[in-house]
Amino acid sequence: MTAVAASTMEEQLAALTLDEKLLLLEGLESWRTHPVPRLGIRSLYLTDGPHGVRKVRSAAGGFGIVDNEHSTAFPTSATLASTWNPQLAERMGAAIGAESRALGVDVLLAPGVNIKRSPLCGRNFEYFSEDPLVSGVFGSAVVRGVQSQGVGTSVKHFAANSNEDYRFVGDSVVDERALREIYLRAFERVVKETRPETVMCAYNQVNGTFASENRELLTGILREEWGFDGVVMTDWGATHDRVAGVAAGCDLDMPGSVPHNRAMLREAVRSGALPLDVLDTSVTRMLELVARHPEREALTYDAEVHAKLARDIAVEGAVLLANDGTLPLGAASGSLLVVGEFFERMRFQGAGSSLINPPSIVSPRDAFDARGVEYRYEPGFRSMREERDAALESAALDAARSADTVLFFAGLSDLEESEGFDRTHLGLHDSQTALLEALLDQGARVVLVLFAGAPVELPSTDRLAAVLQMYLPGMRGGDAVAALLLGEANPSGRLAESWPLRVEDTSAYADYDRGEIARYAESIYVGYRFYDAAGTRLAFPFGHGLSYTAFEYRDAALDVDGDRVVVRVTVANTGARDGAEVVQLYVRNAPSAVFKAEKELRAFAKVRVPAGGEAVARLEFALGDLAYWDVERHDWVLEDGDYEVLVAASAADVRVRMPLAVTGHERSRSPYPPEVDRDYATPPAGIPDSFPALLGRPVPEDPRHGRLHLELRLGDARGTFLGRIVSRAIIGAVEKPYREALALPDSLERDIRVKNAYFLWRMMPTASMRSLAMSSGGAFSYSTAEGFALLAAGHPIRAIRAFRRYRRKGEGA
Repeated sequence: MTAVAASTMEEQLAALTLDEKLLLLEGLESWRTHPVPRLGIRSLYLTDGPHGVRKVRSAAGGFGIVDNEHSTAFPTSATLASTWNPQLAERMGAAIGAESRALGVDVLLAPGVNIKRSPLCGRNFEYFSEDPLVSGVFGSAVVRGVQSQGVGTSVKHFAANSNEDYRFVGDSVVDERALREIYLRAFERVVKETRPETVMCAYNQVNGTFASENRELLTGILREEWGFDGVVMTDWGATHDRVAGVAAGCDLDMPGSVPHNRAMLREAVRSGALPLDVLDTSVTRMLELVARHPEREALTYDAEVHAKLARDIAVEGAVLLANDGTLPLGAASGSLLVVGEFFERMRFQGAGSSLINPPSIVSPRDAFDARGVEYRYEPGFRSMREERDAALESAALDAARSADTVLFFAGLSDLEESEGFDRTHLGLHDSQTALLEALLDQGARVVLVLFAGAPVELPSTDRLAAVLQMYLPGMRGGDAVAALLLGEANPSGRLAESWPLRVEDTSAYADYDRGEIARYAESIYVGYRFYDAAGTRLAFPFGHGLSYTAFEYRDAALDVDGDRVVVRVTVANTGARDGAEVVQLYVRNAPSAVFKAEKELRAFAKVRVPAGGEAVARLEFALGDLAYWDVERHDWVLEDGDYEVLVAASAADVRVRMPLAVTGHERSRSPYPPEVDRDYATPPAGIPDSFPALLGRPVPEDPRHGRLHLELRLGDARGTFLGRIVSRAIIGAVEKPYREALALPDSLERDIRVKNAYFLWRMMPTASMRSLAMSSGGAFSYSTAEGFALLAAGHPIRAIRAFRRYRRKGEGA
């Protein structure tokens, strides 16, 4: 707080009327906060990130996302994390912060640091990793970069937000230890290291309480334990009970314009149910946030510099998954055939609220043509179509008979991977896999280039010459692809998530997207923590990635300096190309009475090494990082024992092992009953009978829905007569913009509008009437939702009163 003195803020608080205070705690026109002009309190503008500035040209309730201003489309968070280079993340954050300033944005809704519990989550491309250290390090770097430009951030989605299909109504049932060690740890790092100006709470419930009114999360942990002193805001439409939310520490209701919430707060303050000082605490936090953002002149920025940064991130974030020596392409590659529509219509970002509208895109075809590469091109399939095209397939197969090397550009489309809905399988579309198999059956030498925000099942991996995973590489991704394929750049990306062979092998498979109750029965066994201990065979392990050169590790040394462990290792480049290596430091846990992962990532460093040269990597972590969360003490406990430090090139490629003895702390003891110790000694394959004992309480049952009500998903409401009427009306309203976008002339702008409109259409069946009322900016009022629920419950008179209520000034529209 610098722009307004505390005394002035106290005077402002004293001068505000109750109604003005209530307005300060809710949004205006979807993306703004309410101003109070008579007191000099300005309106702030908040808008989406996390990999660019998505500012709408015109708002249309909380769902006004179809038409956006131009800005740099950076690679997505999944790509960024694959660089293993936090400095790039901070530079990207600073660039986005500068563009935010240029567009008049005060707070960027980013970054997302949720853990990738399952590769099926449709929004995984917006998140960094399955590992809380990687997620926390990259989250902190982005926050530092954005806030260095005078723009606030909103770290999201707090907490345990792991799916899209049930995010509006679901309950994440997770044990205390997993919550602390896995799902909260990245948030804790970001909050303590960088002091973000705001935190965004998730839609879902956490252990039976909606995140927007979860006092343990928002006040007990976030504020009292971690020292967060900023604003907590809701995700758009995440409010459940506004009075309970303010009491729990949720300050700002977004997108706002829900008079029902305002009326409830007013009544609660007047009756004493919500003490005025509690309300004033939230108002003061809003005043402090406004004070950090006085009116400023818009900054200018160099768009081409930002575009080049986007390209550099795409290059470093690409992961060479497999290579038999075919890459990089050269004279020995012979004649080239390029197959796959992604070559000319590259998928550069994921769909949903984060989709940026760039001024231009460089596709792989653009980049090949600019370099004068000779090739033949056959689309083979249409990425935004459900059906296969026999004519396109036949043309590609015919062309392959005379080609020496086939570059197959494949991936997931925005019809398969997006915010708002989850994937149902890990496979690519049949139109791609069938054609790819046919090409391989013909004996073609195939290099697979992938555009996907999450792991996919790869057909016939052992028959592919090479696999280059670009993730979602941003607006200059095509130039990055060409540079990597042609050897102008050396791949240095590494996976920040494990790639399973089958979805059935994943740790959350037993209860992922099975219903509203999400049973996190795998506990701490997430990602490589699960696969290591279960001995699961993977397609590619966590941390994996190849290079066009080779590295050796030498002369490793470990020192303990007080409570810090420092490891130094020499990395030698034994090949003929300059390159970069990601050195990963894992610690194997000491034998313990408490179930633990086999090993856990504790540090990493990316080092650049010239051909034939050497570089020293320095890796450091605190001894306290080895502690586990004791559910009896409700605190971190560091156990004595013989640990092992592992210096590795991936979770499955350990190069150096060094002992680490820890003494003078706690002896090993289990805080769990025997049945938990037994069932969790190795990762459970299903939901153990001891899961309630692990939780310390009974596991709730999935609710049974016999009628339309406020918390019923619209898709589930179709089972009742009234529900069918309501769901058809609402879903039909968002289907119209999708159909209009489909009718637009072919262009980049059309593609983006189609993707955004499709996201809304697909998301709508997962929404509830309550979440719609909270997020639609008045387009679907709370009293209307309440009226339908009352009508379904057999209370027609009360329903009519609710339908009429929105006409009364100041009441629950």
